[in-house]
Amino acid sequence: MKSDEITIRRGIQVNTDIASFSAYNAALLPDGSIEVYLTFTTDQDHEFTLHLGDTFPVRDQTWRLDRVEDAGKPNWHIALRRVK
Repeated sequence: MKSDEITIRRGIQVNTDIASFSAYNAALLPDGSIEVYLTFTTDQDHEFTLHLGDTFPVRDQTWRLDRVEDAGKPNWHIALRRVK
């Protein structure tokens, strides 16, 4: 799968040509912000705690937590967008 956007549903691994991604938490915090726990595997395991708009490296690319849908509910999902 090659794309500029990756959608990840709660606890379901998504395999792409650059990494295998999973997200395990999309919490709605008391201050109204959203926190996401993201893991992915390239040639190493990586773990990030992200907020909307945060960026992170994946190989030679930069990705951003672009959207979180239904945070705090059982069927939440997130969207990652490649920024370069």
